[in-house]
Amino acid sequence: MNKIAEYLTKHIKNNVPGLTDLQLIKIKFGLECLFSEASKIIIYLFIFSFFSYTLEFITVLMFFIVTRSFAGGYHEETYWRCFTTTLAIFTAALYIGISFQMAMPVKIILLLVSIILAFIYAPVDHPNKPIISTDRRKRLKYLSVIMIIILGLISFILPDRYSNIAIMSILAEALSLIPGYLKKSDKNLFCREAK
Repeated sequence: MNKIAEYLTKHIKNNVPGLTDLQLIKIKFGLECLFSEASKIIIYLFIFSFFSYTLEFITVLMFFIVTRSFAGGYHEETYWRCFTTTLAIFTAALYIGISFQMAMPVKIILLLVSIILAFIYAPVDHPNKPIISTDRRKRLKYLSVIMIIILGLISFILPDRYSNIAIMSILAEALSLIPGYLKKSDKNLFCREAK
């Protein structure tokens, strides 16, 4: 992924004059993220389709990613650790969603837990792209809560199987905020002690 992103960034640099080094770094980082995520999604889609869970996987993916785009979450250091962790999370959300019947009160409780976790911990930013602005941090926190509420309401109108999967996906993403927040806090504490 790195080599492809580097090649494309050089091509962009040669064809778009006037880009600063910082802009080129951002472009390269964006391309790396795009290729990394796209390759993982294609592999996941192949795996879940092989087991005839294509629609279930798409449900997990949509509810997880939309929530994560506002709230952030835990990040692994390497591609393959990220791949494995995400696969485990998606599999767990899907398996629990299809294996257990959830009454509406249970869904509401799980949604409330997700909202509370987002309110306490969101946003958990990416280590390579920290959120510096306090206003942006507050805005993302509230948007995370609002998005969980909207997605929760959408999940209530889905057929039971997909509704359960959607709720578990939202909860899985909300739970990922805790280790992400703790990891970031530990890193910040280490940096302060090193100074």
